[in-house]
Amino acid sequence: MEQHKGKIVEEAIKKSGFRMKALASKVGIARNTLYNKLKEADIKEDFIIQIGKIIHYDFANDFPNIHAKNKKQDEDKSRPYVPKGDGYKYSDESNDMISDPYFIRFEKLNKKYLRLMEDYTKLLKILVVLANNNELEGVKQEIITFIDHQERED
Repeated sequence: MEQHKGKIVEEAIKKSGFRMKALASKVGIARNTLYNKLKEADIKEDFIIQIGKIIHYDFANDFPNIHAKNKKQDEDKSRPYVPKGDGYKYSDESNDMISDPYFIRFEKLNKKYLRLMEDYTKLLKILVVLANNNELEGVKQEIITFIDHQERED
């Protein structure tokens, strides 16, 4: 007996908690169209893979035959990138540029965050020195304990 792919995908969407309207928007179709597709017994594999990526669900257990195809697509897309001007260029020296404004904004925020964490660490070390010089043993011990705790978490 053939699996009803639409029902399986719909169940996974429900379990994920993803709202149908938001999912349809991410897929680029109307909500009613999404519901109609989920009524189909034989949904295209590419559509299932696309839904799985959006809702962060691996359909490999439900549809073992599409697992290999999904893995191949991910390998094809996983080229490393490097900053290049206002965008990001793939490091394989192709002419493909990533110009997604959200991605670029994310990368800028990530750099700011790393700089902030480095400054934060420097500041804690300065506080330890100040506590040493001013014989503030209680403050010094609290800072050292805090730093040790942070290093254990990392």
